[in-house]
Amino acid sequence: MTLRPMKPNFALNLSLEGISLLRRLPRGWELMGEAGLYTPALKGRLAKLRAAALEACKGEITTKLILPESQVLYTSIASPGRDDAERRAAIGRALDGITPYPVSELAFDYESDGEMLHVAVVARETMAEAEAFAVEHDFNPVSVVARPKGGSFTGEPFFGETAAAAQILPKGTRVKRDVLPTLVTLRLTAPVVPPAGLTDRTALPDAVEG
Repeated sequence: MTLRPMKPNFALNLSLEGISLLRRLPRGWELMGEAGLYTPALKGRLAKLRAAALEACKGEITTKLILPESQVLYTSIASPGRDDAERRAAIGRALDGITPYPVSELAFDYESDGEMLHVAVVARETMAEAEAFAVEHDFNPVSVVARPKGGSFTGEPFFGETAAAAQILPKGTRVKRDVLPTLVTLRLTAPVVPPAGLTDRTALPDAVEG
């Protein structure tokens, strides 16, 4: 059966500066609002952002989760060839021992420039925590990504669908990845809660060059 591709209409950006909700536009993303992680009214603030999202889309929302950059490791290795299985095996060997996690507990995405593979890596534990947070606040998370700030990784790292996606997405639907990183092109003029910051408990080591 051929699965129908879909793209989530919102993104929940989790960063050290706080949490922000973005809405997909025909070209780019709109910042709908922000909230500090430790603001006393966080739950209420997120509920208001979700209500605004529901009003904006006139229907159900789906979100992709943008992980904090501090939780993502970027590295590069020599490409073993063009075969995807060989590339993934080589990446797995390269990641062995360079993070606090076994390779089986890591998720990664890569892109090739011919001779090199540029890799983005995250702990599955981090993905699960981000998903649990989004599910708790009813943002219907369906995929997990990163937003690289410069460096060799030029596209949007895609770490796959969430565990909750199977219950959220219509039957026969899959999440289609975005090619480019999520960039805000429009900001609402309404006041927002000043961001506070996220914890860094599960941060991976600084990026290393392979």
